[in-house]
Amino acid sequence: MTVEVEISGRNLDITDRINDYVTKKVSKIDRFLPGIEEARVDLAYIKSARSASDRQVAQITVRGKGFILRSEERAEDIFAAID
Repeated sequence: MTVEVEISGRNLDITDRINDYVTKKVSKIDRFLPGIEEARVDLAYIKSARSASDRQVAQITVRGKGFILRSEERAEDIFAAID
C-alpha cells in the first residue's frame, strides 16, 4: 500500500529535489507502521528563531485507522530536519 503524501511549505520554496526527498523518506514509514492512510509534511523557514540552527522546521503528521502521530524537528539544513 502506498502512502498518500501531502507536502506544503511556508517561507520556503518546495523544489523537485525536496519533494522527491520527502516522498522517499515518508514512503519508508509504511514498513514500521502498517495501516497509514496519509502523511502531511509541513516545511518552514522561520526567520525569527533565536538560533540559526533552529530556522529550518519539518513537521510530519501521519494518520491511520485509529491513530494520529505528529513530529517536529528543527535544524540548520532542511534535509537534516526532514531526516
